[in-house]
Amino acid sequence: MEPIVEPTDELLEEMVAPYLRAQPSGLGFAIGYASPTFANYGRVRVFGNVQNQFDAGPSLSSKTPFAIASITKTFTATLYARLIRATHPDQTIADYLSPRGPFTAGELARISLDALVNYTSGLPHDNDDSGAKAASPPFWPQPYSLQGMISFLNASPPGLSWPNESYTYSSLAFAIMSAIIGSDGKSELPAVHGFTRKMREHVFEPLGLTATFFNQTSLAELPLGFHHEPGSRGYWPTPPGHPLFPAYFGAGGIVATPDDMFKWLLFNMGITRDEELTPLLRALHRPSTQVTTSDPANTEDWYELGLGWFVNPERRGFSGSISKDGELDGFASYIGFLPSADPGNVASATGAFVLVNADGLRKDDRDVTQVLTNDLLLWMQGKTPPADKSVYPLSGRNVATRA
Repeated sequence: MEPIVEPTDELLEEMVAPYLRAQPSGLGFAIGYASPTFANYGRVRVFGNVQNQFDAGPSLSSKTPFAIASITKTFTATLYARLIRATHPDQTIADYLSPRGPFTAGELARISLDALVNYTSGLPHDNDDSGAKAASPPFWPQPYSLQGMISFLNASPPGLSWPNESYTYSSLAFAIMSAIIGSDGKSELPAVHGFTRKMREHVFEPLGLTATFFNQTSLAELPLGFHHEPGSRGYWPTPPGHPLFPAYFGAGGIVATPDDMFKWLLFNMGITRDEELTPLLRALHRPSTQVTTSDPANTEDWYELGLGWFVNPERRGFSGSISKDGELDGFASYIGFLPSADPGNVASATGAFVLVNADGLRKDDRDVTQVLTNDLLLWMQGKTPPADKSVYPLSGRNVATRA
């Protein structure tokens, strides 16, 4: 591989300029990039400007909080690998949750814990309207608690499609995992604070993530988010959060600063190390199943499945990558890095992330955060990014579900 090239501020500014011209007020990007060969391992840069919902500050900086949405799933998978998988690798839902209802009988009981976090649970693909309706009650209480979610699953468990054998992008699966982690293996219904406390103690604190929380940032500090209507120039502000929180905290509830996301990137690249967590990277970043997102014989938009992460093989002139994307109303995110030859022992050559306080931003039918991150990864390898961004594989949550 050619030496990794550090991007200039001018390059980064040029990459985001078209989007800032389209929305000159209130739109902010945070970009982090890293390599073991860079001074201080890399940097975080911000571009644009933000405001809160009270038409006041905050100023945009590397300490501005962003909702990272479904990148949260990589944190939940890491906590599962740390607390459960390391000692009980072959357990199922029935080994953990309430002895009542579907968790000890029927289809849900036989879903393996690995399947919950590697997208093979068979639960409905809930990144579209029809699947989302099947994965949640028609009239859910707000806030939607873990207890409420468990009672819904007891009353009306969703149908499964080949659990442990096929791909579906299920946020419900990660919500169930957060309930399992929070339950301590006991029969009583779990509370969300058990999950969030363990995440803080076993992931946030060991990695020095001091400004990373579960949807608990002050509204004075959180940037106002915007929805961009794909295919048009229209955009408008949106309320923060998600209707299914806090039950779905483990699927998409984390709010983090770019500085903390940089620490998360360095950890996953194997640049910074933790005695308990770094050995888990081998399992997290390598395929954990023979199932892929879709049949490689029929489409080029497929990924292998790690734990929480998508493993993008090398193809069409692009280096392989380990990646995860996220999008909630008003925020979008993407993180990716080159695979390591020996995760946990050999550092990844380069990686990057992009955060923005807007959803719906697209370029050639691809998420802008994905486009910018992959462009940057190619550029740092000395390669020219493609002019047509539709040649990039679809992000994991958007690929076709395997029949």
